[in-house]
Amino acid sequence: MFREFMIKDITQMMNGRTELNCRDLIRGISINSKTSRPGDLFFALKGEHTDGHLYTKEALINGSLAVVVENHTNVESEILVSDTLFALGQFAQRYRNLFNPKTIAITGTNGKTTVKNLISAILNKKYKALSTKKNYNSLIGLPLTIFDLSADEDFLVVEMGTSTPGEIKRLCEIAKPYIGVITNIGPGHLKGLNSIAGVRQEKLALIDSLPDDGFAVVGEGVGDINKKNFMRFSLDMLDDIKLTEYGSYFNYNEHQFFTSLLGIGNVYNCLAAICLTSNLGVEYDFQCDALEEIKPESGRLEPIHHNGLFIINDSYNANPVSMKTAIDFATSLKRRKIFVLGDMLELGRQSKNLHHEIGRYAKKRCDLLFTYGDNADHYQGKCFKDKDRLIRYLIENLNGDEVILIKASRALHFEYIVDDLLRLLR
Repeated sequence: MFREFMIKDITQMMNGRTELNCRDLIRGISINSKTSRPGDLFFALKGEHTDGHLYTKEALINGSLAVVVENHTNVESEILVSDTLFALGQFAQRYRNLFNPKTIAITGTNGKTTVKNLISAILNKKYKALSTKKNYNSLIGLPLTIFDLSADEDFLVVEMGTSTPGEIKRLCEIAKPYIGVITNIGPGHLKGLNSIAGVRQEKLALIDSLPDDGFAVVGEGVGDINKKNFMRFSLDMLDDIKLTEYGSYFNYNEHQFFTSLLGIGNVYNCLAAICLTSNLGVEYDFQCDALEEIKPESGRLEPIHHNGLFIINDSYNANPVSMKTAIDFATSLKRRKIFVLGDMLELGRQSKNLHHEIGRYAKKRCDLLFTYGDNADHYQGKCFKDKDRLIRYLIENLNGDEVILIKASRALHFEYIVDDLLRLLR
């Protein structure tokens, strides 16, 4: 439950100015005017497609007690700050200081959300852990998670994403991590970070933020780190890995694990969670139970069995590393293989070459390659400019026992391809 604050205290925390009754109590935080509730403080954030300053009146009508703005919006109840996004972070940082959970922060090119979910599931078998909702890993989402803190959490488990230099450092200032996890480092968000070296530098800001008595768990591609107390993990630590359409088996330290999560990438994610929670003293039985219970999230190597077909819905996101991981898993199955691939976004100047590379990789491993998107012709498969036509052509070429991998960056909304395909196959 949100801990109440007087307006004067919040205003001071954000270095803001206001003419409001400073003794009024704020009872919650809102960034969406439509869902504002009585007693909320509404932050007018500027987005890529809209601006919260346009909705301050609606927020007040729906119950918000005050609005945080960068410039006047012709409503009463304003708190004026220089930057509403920074102010949200400042308040979250001060709010975080009221509580004492150990913060575990997870970043990396791939697997952040899954590793966050796995760590939280394991820790909640023995302790109480609050974790990032969904993939709220940004300068907006992370503060909203912090505002859910109460007084009894042992751990705060947060995911940290980035697309421009400095974001990880700022997220660490807000969340104050004690433990850091870097899942891996590879080509992702190159548009903002320019190169893999830029990605590495940005991710390592997490390690640099840790206190002297904190520790880190790091995976592939991280290289040297400036931290004495850390451990590395890799698939070489595992034995007897078996991947199936219904889940994955593996052995670690003479213990056998099973998870319904698919593919070698998720085995790797499980290992990250096991290594970290073992360091925190969590026993095998808790780890084993949590891994067995966790289910694939929608759009993340989500298995769908339908009348003999096996559809892999991996529509949530895509970059070169996750593309190869998904392709490798589909390739391992003894079925006729159809890949439906869309654009990998935010790859900057390397986009064309990376799409070429993935196309060559995929074509050697499938029977049919269908593509869609502005960059999809670089895959050199059968490229479509219309999703409906793609789906019709796909259905016309089915035998009925294929594995169909459907994967693209989130903005292409390939989940609609999955939905339409299932609807038309009924």
